[in-house]
Amino acid sequence: MPKTHGKHTRQKNSPESAVCQPVGSLDEGHFSYGLLQHLVQHHKNAIMAVDPVNLVLLKVDDNTCSMLGYQREELIGRALSTVESSLYDVFFWEELKQDAYFEGVRTGETEWLTKNGVSIPIARRVTSYIEDGQHMWVLQIEDITQLRHSTEEQIYLLSQLQGSIEATAEGILVVDLQGKVINLNGRFSHIWQLPDEVLAARSAALIFEQIKGLLANQADQVIFGKMQNSLIEEPERETEDLLALRDGRYVVCVSKPYFQRDRLIGRVFSLRDITPMKQVEQELVAARDAAELASQEKSQMLDALRVSESRLRRLVNSSLIGIMQGNKEGEITEANDVLLQIVGISREAFTRNQGLHWAQFTSEAFHAIYQKSLDDLQRQEQSVPYEIEIIDQNGVQIPAMVGLAQLEGADGEWVGFVLDLTEQRKADRIKSDFISMVSHELRTPLTSIRGALGLLESGVGGDLSPKIMNLVKIAHKNSQRLGALVNDLLDMEKLASGKMILNIERFDLVALIKQSLEANAAYAQTMNVKYRLNDHPDQAWVMGDSSRVLQVLANLLSNGAKFAPAGDFVDVRILPDQGTFRVEVRDRGAGIPMNFRDRIFKKFAQADDGNTRQQGGTGLGLNISRTFVEKMGGEIGFESEEGVGTMFWFTLVAGVHRRADIER
Repeated sequence: MPKTHGKHTRQKNSPESAVCQPVGSLDEGHFSYGLLQHLVQHHKNAIMAVDPVNLVLLKVDDNTCSMLGYQREELIGRALSTVESSLYDVFFWEELKQDAYFEGVRTGETEWLTKNGVSIPIARRVTSYIEDGQHMWVLQIEDITQLRHSTEEQIYLLSQLQGSIEATAEGILVVDLQGKVINLNGRFSHIWQLPDEVLAARSAALIFEQIKGLLANQADQVIFGKMQNSLIEEPERETEDLLALRDGRYVVCVSKPYFQRDRLIGRVFSLRDITPMKQVEQELVAARDAAELASQEKSQMLDALRVSESRLRRLVNSSLIGIMQGNKEGEITEANDVLLQIVGISREAFTRNQGLHWAQFTSEAFHAIYQKSLDDLQRQEQSVPYEIEIIDQNGVQIPAMVGLAQLEGADGEWVGFVLDLTEQRKADRIKSDFISMVSHELRTPLTSIRGALGLLESGVGGDLSPKIMNLVKIAHKNSQRLGALVNDLLDMEKLASGKMILNIERFDLVALIKQSLEANAAYAQTMNVKYRLNDHPDQAWVMGDSSRVLQVLANLLSNGAKFAPAGDFVDVRILPDQGTFRVEVRDRGAGIPMNFRDRIFKKFAQADDGNTRQQGGTGLGLNISRTFVEKMGGEIGFESEEGVGTMFWFTLVAGVHRRADIER
């Protein structure tokens, strides 16, 4: 609510004395009527006359019309309340009515409404006046919108200035020429630990005495005394002094004259606590001494490092494996002599070209593999070794194995090895040819021997004595094992040489597994176990080579039968699994030893425990099974717990389910 001013000028305006005098009767020195009329017309404030009883407008000037946006005719006779917008105005006028012929001037601030409904702040001066026997109140109205804005802006700027002073890390003290404190911030009070009574006194002398008591030595007290005297003796002098305090702190005190519109009005003291800087300075001196000592030790270490680097380089160059270092762009920045020999580039050419790019000595067919290995480095810091063909400077293709690993602590840099597989490929080819020849040469006579022994065992050759029959059974069983070994060797040779052809077709996995269980039931009986098909859908159409799936099932079922306890079941399940079907074969045997699990799918892999050896087998079945499953787009694995049992599983891609399948 706008506030009224309690003070006012006293002016005799009683009904007897407040009579308008004719112009001609004015004493010399008073304003003439014409001059008064000129002042009214050119006065910046709005002037109006109001009926004290009904509070309606009797007279208005042009400024009133301009301020409120009305025509003169619209304002004459209008109630004053129609242009007022503050409840305070009601109380203001009611108070005036208590003494309608008041003396002096009544003032106040309020808000009025223009014709457009805009509220404007105004300051009013009200006097009581009588003219020709008519009593009226004369209002002088001033639009204080700009004054309000200017005041608010000054308050805001002062608030910002005080906020900045309080936010600064320095202690600020401002005193006038008489030694009275004009302003100080909390940081200044904190630095000098000023008590409340000193702050309340606002005396620079008391503050300076408090400061002197905190100084560490007499010399600093003298310095500060001179600075205090400069306020009187040399008011325009600027000073800067370093003061040491008793509690170990260091403070830089800067004083400067304080001017306002080129007039000296006081002095500003700025204090900055530089204790941390002093501590850093002392630490830097200690660090400098330590750095000199470290520099000497570093020189010794560099000498030792050069010797070590020379030894390491000789060791790397004497390796039989190509070793390289590169970056994520595929550029090889370092290489040992073996790698340069493989690609057919001299050390001088490598140095001259500032390295090599991997694409220079590999065909485009292997660029994608190389890029994938670089991507693997970003995710898991190493890549799975892979085989490529390197093209040397003469265009000769060299088979090689490459492996990469991220350099620890280096962004995008890696080390790798390149192993020349030329001799290994030759050995593998000789071995493959030998296995193929031996297997084919053994297969035909083995078939004849196994058939003859089978006929003898079935009694075609007549009754045999129990001793002879036992020998025939042993020979027949061994010939079957030897035939299985030959078949596995042939499959391995075909897979290794890429000659194995898979006939991918759509078939019902449920029907195929039932067929496999029947075919392998006789083998399970020899182990005194049974196969049992548990959870499975009515149909499970998958894509694959049904004959190879039967071979995989035969391997997994025979493994389960070998290691299942006598009289137990080997359980089989078929489960749908996100676009695939998963086959599980579970036994409750001794489980797979922990130290054998990482080798279980490798060639000729067999656990070393006696039970495994007694069960027989070539150690090739699981390796062949994994190759078949992966070539058909599936996966294979196992879960095992020693003393509880083992579950082997594999997946096949689900085929399209047709409406006609339901009728089968």
